Amino acid sequence: MQKIKFKYKRKTMIMSPLNYSGNKSKILKTLISLFPKNIKIFVDVFCGSGIVGLNAKFKNLILNDKEKHIIDLLQYFQNNSLDNILNQINKIIVEYKLTDSKNKPKGFYKIYKNEGLSRYNKDGFLELRKSYNQNPSEIKLFVLIIFGFNYFLRFNSKGLFNVPVGKTDFSNFQYKKSVEFIQALQNKNIKLLNLDFREKELYKNGDFFYFDPPYFITDAPYNASWNEQDEKDLYNILDSINSKNKKFALSNVLESNGKSNNFLKDWSKKYSIIHIDRQYTNANYRRKNLGKTQEVLIINY
Repeated sequence: MQKIKFKYKRKTMIMSPLNYSGNKSKILKTLISLFPKNIKIFVDVFCGSGIVGLNAKFKNLILNDKEKHIIDLLQYFQNNSLDNILNQINKIIVEYKLTDSKNKPKGFYKIYKNEGLSRYNKDGFLELRKSYNQNPSEIKLFVLIIFGFNYFLRFNSKGLFNVPVGKTDFSNFQYKKSVEFIQALQNKNIKLLNLDFREKELYKNGDFFYFDPPYFITDAPYNASWNEQDEKDLYNILDSINSKNKKFALSNVLESNGKSNNFLKDWSKKYSIIHIDRQYTNANYRRKNLGKTQEVLIINY
C-alpha cells in the first residue's frame, strides 16, 4: 500500500452552474493531475454535474448518474444550441417577472440585507416552481436552479422540486459559468447514461473509471440512501475492474466528523491511497464536531 499526501492549488477551471451535492469543484485541479495519461475512454460512474470529466483532458467521456433529472438536463444542454438555451432562459425571466441584473444598470435593484434579490423574485419563482411541477421541462428546471436557494437541485418524496427562492439571479458571473459549461458539454465526445452503478453496461467500454459515490460515513442528505450493501457492491466492482487490468480512481473519506469507515480502510490496503489536503471546517452547518476530514483518492495504477 502506498500513502501519499497531496495539497491542491486551485486555478481557473470549468465550473458548473449547478450546486450538485458532493461536487469536486474545490479539488478539481488535484484530481485531474492524479489521473493516468493516454486514456481512450474515461467513465465517470457517479458524474453529478459532470465537471470532473469536462475538465479532464480526455476526448471521449461516458458520464453516468442514477439521478435522471441531472442526466436529462445535461442532455438538454448537449442537444440544443447555446443561443436557443439562452433565449429560452430570457423568455422565462420575462414571463415570470424575475430580476435581470445582467442587463440592468448597477444599482437598479436594491439589495436587501441577508435577502439579496429574494424579495423581488419570490412570487415569480413560486409560480415558476408550480408550473414546473405541473408540466416539467429541462429549461424550467434550469431557471429554477439559477434563481433557487444556493443553486440546489432537490426534490421531495413525491418527486416535486421543493427548493425555496434564492438571493441571486442570472448574473454576469452565472451567465459566464453557464456558457462555458454548456460549450464544454457540446465540444467533447460525451455519452450520457442513467444507470445504477451495478449495471454491467457501464463497464463494457472504457479504460479508466472514476468513482465519486455517496460517502458511507457522512451525514449529507445525498448520502442517506447509501448503505453497507452498496458499499460492498462498490468494492466488488472495483476489484473486478482491477482484475481486468483496467484503471480506476475512487474518491472517498476514511474519517469524517468523528466517524471512521473501517470497511474502506480494510479494503483499500491493497491499493494506493493519496491523501487530499482539504479542510471541511466551514463546509457543513450540520456538522457537530468541526475538524479535518480525511479525504482520499484510492487508485490501482
